Amino acid sequence: MITLFVLAVLGQGPPPDSLTLASALAHAFRARGQVRVAAANVAEARAGHRLAGEVPNPSVGFSKSGDAPRQHFTFDQSLSWLMTRGALRSAASATIDRALRDSAVTVATVAQEVRIAFYSAVASEEGLRLVREQVAIADSVSHIARRRYDAGDISLFEVEQIGQEARRAQQLLSEAGEQAQVAAYRLARAIGWSGVLRGSLVGRLDDEVDSVPEQWQSETADALPLVGSAVADSVAAAQELQFARRARIPIPSFEAGTNWDDPSDPGRTFSVIGFTIPFPIWQQGGGSVAEARARAERAAALASEVRLDVRRQVAEAEIRLLEARRRARFARDSLLPGARHLRELAVEAYRAGQTGILPVLDALRGEREVALGALQELVSFQSAVATWRALLGRVS
Repeated sequence: MITLFVLAVLGQGPPPDSLTLASALAHAFRARGQVRVAAANVAEARAGHRLAGEVPNPSVGFSKSGDAPRQHFTFDQSLSWLMTRGALRSAASATIDRALRDSAVTVATVAQEVRIAFYSAVASEEGLRLVREQVAIADSVSHIARRRYDAGDISLFEVEQIGQEARRAQQLLSEAGEQAQVAAYRLARAIGWSGVLRGSLVGRLDDEVDSVPEQWQSETADALPLVGSAVADSVAAAQELQFARRARIPIPSFEAGTNWDDPSDPGRTFSVIGFTIPFPIWQQGGGSVAEARARAERAAALASEVRLDVRRQVAEAEIRLLEARRRARFARDSLLPGARHLRELAVEAYRAGQTGILPVLDALRGEREVALGALQELVSFQSAVATWRALLGRVS
């Protein structure tokens, strides 16, 4: 965390020629305002701990009266902090813990956003490449159809069918280009880049799809930042209750001083020393204790609820991660190669005059549908990984 906060104060560098996920995360941690806000919150909490440990300054006073002795100097130091300082510092320590946990959540959330944006941009570029490949294939089949028509093997209607498919592929190419540009802008926003990302993205959609670390499954809810934040709130509220209880105890204030300027005894000073103690007649602080007790009970109950909810979120995220991984691997290893193979067979058969145009059109459309679906499954897997890691408070 400290390293991330140090990176956050660095300025934005030149546009990258290429962007990996690691460099995208590093740039986001340098440039995103949320990371700097998290660092400021931790600094504020540490300052609060310092304030909670400070001893209150004494009060000094000077007065002059007409009665002898006519001049007076007093020094007054409250001692009530001796009873409450420990509870205040403990509550402030819990606030620091809360700020650190919140900062971990913030940084992990930024990492989640960057990861999803990065792989969405990679998928958009891959989708654009696939549609371009489909355009080239449709054009190639169109040329084949034209030669077969010239040879008298097929009708003009069949030539027009494949021509229409080629024009449709051009339309899809425009849509894919639009999606790729939008995804690039979203990635630039996610990493805190103010301009347009011109460099290439270096990453694969199937990163980690074959190797999900098993140790993720051993994480406990109490170690997660979201639970830790709620527990820290509960600890702080409990210490505030302790403070309210100790504040009810009457603690004297030390008082000292000197008097002088007595005409009847010139040149002589008179020392004064004593104590003042609160006298709880009108109220004894019971209301403050009751209020603090209610806050402590509420914070403890909320921590229990958060623990249960986070356990549910982790269980659901694990299920989604494992199933998304299974679907992504199946789409990559089975569906996509199968669809590509069918298209290749259909084109070769059409080139050889063994089939009509309809099987080729079906194969082209099937490959396009399967390929785009496979990209979506891989993006869903990367999104599931990002959600899982954000819950665990991890950035990589």
